[in-house]
Amino acid sequence: MRYLVLSDVHANLPALDAVLLHAQQRGYDEVMFLGDAVGYYPHAEEVVQRLADLQPRVRIMGNHDAMLLDIVDGGRGRGDASVVFEVLERHAGQLSEASVGFLRTFRPHHVDHTWEAAHGALSRQWEYLATLASAQANVTLMSTRLLFVGHTHHPRVYAQAKHGQQELWRTVTFRENRVSYRVPPLARVIANPGAVGQPRDQVPLAAYALFDVPTMTIDFHRVEFDVMAVQSAVRAAGYPEVLAARLAVGR
Repeated sequence: MRYLVLSDVHANLPALDAVLLHAQQRGYDEVMFLGDAVGYYPHAEEVVQRLADLQPRVRIMGNHDAMLLDIVDGGRGRGDASVVFEVLERHAGQLSEASVGFLRTFRPHHVDHTWEAAHGALSRQWEYLATLASAQANVTLMSTRLLFVGHTHHPRVYAQAKHGQQELWRTVTFRENRVSYRVPPLARVIANPGAVGQPRDQVPLAAYALFDVPTMTIDFHRVEFDVMAVQSAVRAAGYPEVLAARLAVGR
């Protein structure tokens, strides 16, 4: 079994399409989506429908997805002045009933035999699992050897191994076009594939992963996408300029 692992698409259709083309050329069996289909960029309906067409076996609820559903249901988003809620309120008015229904199938946590998946931390759902300290606090909550997360938009691995009574940790960050990482047999690992739609590690390339279950190997990939097309769409739609500017520098 080989999974295409996607996270944090954020309504960026050119980035998602570039990733899907890249992944199709390499092959996969199932899709694991780690959350945040919506937010930030102007292609919410198209992105959600593209994801729905993929029929992901794993569908994790992201914080932006949850916020949008809350807005649809008349919740806390109404009247909020932040950029996040401004965009999500627009998305809530644009999504079809089918797309909203698809978002409602997302779940906070998925556990398989040897791996599991969440959007943020296990300790607190929307906490950023972005430091060694947060990884150390969450590894004890894992029920498997490998936890996939999204949310931080940084392709990274935290690995814990024990040598006698000593606990050893290693952090690996992935900025290359392709890097293969095999989960060590006696380790517990937290892996983030990075963001498809809004990279934040100063590398302006979409990020995703391919996960081979039998070998417990994760291939991290970076893919070029049409940044200028997304920027033009942001400006044409009247979205905040900061959302367009940050794409060119991967921040």
